[in-house]
Amino acid sequence: MNRLLALIGAVWACVVLLQAQEIPPEVRDLIEQRVEAIADQLGDDSDVDLSSLTEQLLDRLNYPLDLNRATAQDLADLYMLSDIQVNAILDHRQRFGKFISIYELQTIDALDMATLEEVRPFITVRSEGASRTSLKEMLANGSHEVLFRTQISVQQRKGFLGGGDPFNSPYTDPDGGPLPDVNDPQVLDSLRQNSKVYLGSPWKLYTRYRFRYRRNLSFGITAEKDEGEEFFKGTQPNGFDFYSAHLFIRDIGPVKALALGDYQAQFGQGLVFSSGLSYARKSAYTMNIKRNADGLTPYTSVNENQFMRGAGATVGLGKFLEATAFISHKKLDGNVAIADTVSGADATEAVFSSFLEDGYHRTYNELRKKHSVDEFIYGGNMRYLRRNWSIGATAAHEEFGNTLQKSSVVPYNQFEFQGKANTTYGVDWNVLYRNLTWFGEGARSANGGMAGVTGLLVALDKRLSLALQYRDLQRDFQGLYSAAFSESSNPWNERGLYTGLELRPTRKWTLNAYFDQFTFPWLRYQTDALSNGYEVLGQLTWTPSKKVQLYVKARKQDKPKNAGYVTEGISPIVPTDQVNYRFNASYKVSKGITLRTRIETVDYQRGDSPVEHGFMIYQDVVHRPSKGRLEFTGRLALFSTDSYDARIYAFESDVPGVFSLPPVYGQGLRWYGMVRWSVARGIDVWARYGSWAYLHQDAISSGLQEISGDRRSDLKLELRLKF
Repeated sequence: MNRLLALIGAVWACVVLLQAQEIPPEVRDLIEQRVEAIADQLGDDSDVDLSSLTEQLLDRLNYPLDLNRATAQDLADLYMLSDIQVNAILDHRQRFGKFISIYELQTIDALDMATLEEVRPFITVRSEGASRTSLKEMLANGSHEVLFRTQISVQQRKGFLGGGDPFNSPYTDPDGGPLPDVNDPQVLDSLRQNSKVYLGSPWKLYTRYRFRYRRNLSFGITAEKDEGEEFFKGTQPNGFDFYSAHLFIRDIGPVKALALGDYQAQFGQGLVFSSGLSYARKSAYTMNIKRNADGLTPYTSVNENQFMRGAGATVGLGKFLEATAFISHKKLDGNVAIADTVSGADATEAVFSSFLEDGYHRTYNELRKKHSVDEFIYGGNMRYLRRNWSIGATAAHEEFGNTLQKSSVVPYNQFEFQGKANTTYGVDWNVLYRNLTWFGEGARSANGGMAGVTGLLVALDKRLSLALQYRDLQRDFQGLYSAAFSESSNPWNERGLYTGLELRPTRKWTLNAYFDQFTFPWLRYQTDALSNGYEVLGQLTWTPSKKVQLYVKARKQDKPKNAGYVTEGISPIVPTDQVNYRFNASYKVSKGITLRTRIETVDYQRGDSPVEHGFMIYQDVVHRPSKGRLEFTGRLALFSTDSYDARIYAFESDVPGVFSLPPVYGQGLRWYGMVRWSVARGIDVWARYGSWAYLHQDAISSGLQEISGDRRSDLKLELRLKF
């Protein structure tokens, strides 16, 4: 910890000529709304890091997109325009020449005023032509950013009996039982050797340095230590548990993109290959069902698995053709065991039964699984692009140092990948014609499994748009890096048809709705029979002025599951219904103060079991003055749910680089407060304190994460330097 504080002090002393760009409060609200709409559908995938999407939108805010140079991909990457609107912008530019002003967009029928207001901060118009910038100029004119973050749980968890902290209230056994004498070195050593306490301190630490010149050049290093991991001692002599570095160059001569170190690679609709997160998910933005793969992009997050480590390059081959090649090698965490390679023989080999994706290395048990699996990936993409259509072909090969052999092969998972190597390949396409977009991808894995998705986006009228998507994902399709649009988290064993619409009858009213029906041709986890289901959503938004926005949303899901009991040797499947209702109001009291109110309910029923209810109400207060050094964001929430199945997910504002979507269940109160202090130009400090107070509980969580009592609190501090 002393080394970290010394490093912070050294960097602080070196910062000169600091510069920072203030973000208008309404733009921050817009970015949060976009991220929350996607977060609403993550549910149990809430460990997915959406902070990268926030950073991408902030990048566009700092470096607005020039409409006179923008490609279809550039416009799609804003995540605010449908493909129909993107095509309309490009068609207008081709017919009438370069844009003179961004307000010229008002003459395009496909763009309504609400969309124009949203996209305006992220675009610009430059009259001068594109000029080449040398590497020397980029290095001289780029921006530096340094982040330091620390986090700690205020209440001591059971795993930290071996080492306290002045911020922690001590752990006591909820049942009143005695605790081991951790002051005895032999007792403490025994607890550590048997993974009954954590090895490191309760502080979570994060630091990042990044240099950027627009979107042309980026390089940096990121490091993280989770709570419970050692730091510059014992099992972590090199300090942080996770390090990541990258160098990324874009649009230098014929090189469209060059990635060295850690990066992401995404192509087509994500069926063949897509590392990282797919933003094409069902949400209240009902037209956003098409993936807009970015190809190669830099990686700056701290997920220790979902990225590539090696090199990749995209090169232009003439005016309409570009080729991408990528290669990656990294070590993954896994459950490794020894298995017989020949039945009845003495020959053995190391196999692993599953991947571990949490990135925790706090005990000797967790450390034994660290970097136990070698992963080697290579592949490529060839793409032919015209103004209104494109077609691409992608292939990827993944190979592991050990064989993946599931610990238990049961009927529902018998078609999932096992082995040492896998190959996927396929073709994707995108066609724009007037007010219509047709897109899709077909893929095949090495075992012969097939998968395909295709969709249509149609502007039936300036006020009405329609989205259709069909998917057929065979039960034996094996895509280890597949991330296509689907009901399940893994894109296989599913057929479905999605129908969505967006209606804007007036500038003040918007209706979004979708109906997604799906069938599962084979068994699934907790569903021991073939099944089908549906999901329907409707959201009505009223925006009477720039100061007020209200919406009501209803969503119903029906996905059969096992009944939970056995009849004549089998567990029958029964309907599992979940209905969510939400009322949300946002209103600006003054130029710098915004209030947000939300009421949400959920009803959950499995078969003939009693309906389980959930309820939450919260009030947000956001103070973001246009001028001033202090900002404040706070929330007070009351909640009551009958069970974990009736949980509610609530997106929370957090310090930069942190994505927070905790599940709300039980009975109690949730509150947090966050302060941003702009110390000087280019120096910002955040402090966030949050707490959960539960009723009728004498312990929270379980295992080494257990907290005694009915309260769970955490403190976060972050320092950002820009120069």
